[in-house]
Amino acid sequence: MSVGNQMKAASPKRPVAKPIAARDFYAKQGISSPYAIFDLLTDTFYFAKNADGQFVCANKLLQEKFNLQSADEVIGKTDFDFLTHDVASRIRDDDLAVMAGSLVIKDKFEVVVGVDGKLFWLFTTKVPIKNHKGEIVGVEGFSRDAERSQNIIEPFQVFKASIEFMQREYMNDINIAQLADLSCMSLSTFERKFKKHFSQTPMQYLKHLRIHHACKLLAAGYGIKRAFSETGFCDQSYFTKEFRSVTGMTPRQFFLLSGQKNEQDEELELV
Repeated sequence: MSVGNQMKAASPKRPVAKPIAARDFYAKQGISSPYAIFDLLTDTFYFAKNADGQFVCANKLLQEKFNLQSADEVIGKTDFDFLTHDVASRIRDDDLAVMAGSLVIKDKFEVVVGVDGKLFWLFTTKVPIKNHKGEIVGVEGFSRDAERSQNIIEPFQVFKASIEFMQREYMNDINIAQLADLSCMSLSTFERKFKKHFSQTPMQYLKHLRIHHACKLLAAGYGIKRAFSETGFCDQSYFTKEFRSVTGMTPRQFFLLSGQKNEQDEELELV
């Protein structure tokens, strides 16, 4: 089993797969399935999930995003099967809040790393799915590909250079003032607008980016020392603290879940 799948199994937010139930979702709930016209959308992903977070419907564009051949390959699976643990966890939290009625998501801007490492700039809207009795049984929504909708992305385009710089230089020391210069803003304006548009500070975004790449190194079997030293962290103690805050587990736990083991790491003090 790969580290990704093992990690998903360990997460308390990771739903248990029930593909048969997912396939029968619409019939069992007594509601109509989504219109086939959603498959004709060229700039918008459509998705529907049951209360367990499993996909019960996905249009063709979403299937293409995940490099799948048909809808059969997505039904019954969850975001944890396709996205990094931290991104999938945030999406799951949003889904649960929408179903609980405590959150309204409309045109939320999200930056998601695809299966091929490509950035997706998305505007997501979600609403609860109700059965014939009016009970909330899932969540559905649209995610518009911002790069295909230039009129929507216009206010965010100014951050493109700084985001790409962080994607390229995450392993090095990055000065926020330098990012502000790339966006042609003062430091205070850049930090304020970045947080407004991305719901996190530039440093928080950079931290998640570094942890994402550290996970990839650990999953590939590289040691913990290499994982933190090649992703911009100054020492193992700080790396462990930040890693746990994002993934919910220590680097050691993640590494052991991967099934990887080498002599170099047995010599390390794994916090």
